[in-house]
Amino acid sequence: MIRRCKKSRKKRGQESHSGLRRRGAGNRGGRGNAGMGKKSGSQKKTKLLAMGLKLGKRGFKNPTSKPQKIINVGELEKHAQKGAVNTVKLGYHKVGGKGELKSSLKVIAKAFTKKALEKIKKVKGEAVVM
Repeated sequence: MIRRCKKSRKKRGQESHSGLRRRGAGNRGGRGNAGMGKKSGSQKKTKLLAMGLKLGKRGFKNPTSKPQKIINVGELEKHAQKGAVNTVKLGYHKVGGKGELKSSLKVIAKAFTKKALEKIKKVKGEAVVM
C-alpha cells in the first residue's frame, strides 16, 4: 500500500489507548461514592432523598439584616438584680416569650415579642423599651 504521508508514531503504546489516558479512578474522582462533590450525579440525590432530606436552595436571606440575640422570659430571673434586668448590658437585643416568670421584674430591652409583653404584664412587671 502506498502512502502519501508517514503514519504517526505518537500515542501507539499500550498505556495511551489511542490518546485517551483515562484508565485509573482519578478521572472519575475516586472509586465508588468517593469524590461525589458539587457536580455529582443522581446517586447522591437518591441517597439524600432516601434519608428524608430536602434538596436545593430554599428561601431568601436578607443581606442587610443583622442577627439578633434573644433572651427568653424564663431566663430573666437568673439575671435579675434588685428587681430589674437590663438585657442590653447582658448583650441581648430582644426578649422572647418562652418560659414563665414568677416574680415581677422591671425589664429593659430594645424589643419585646407580644408573648413576652403579656407574660411580664401578667405578673405585674414592667417592660421598658430603650
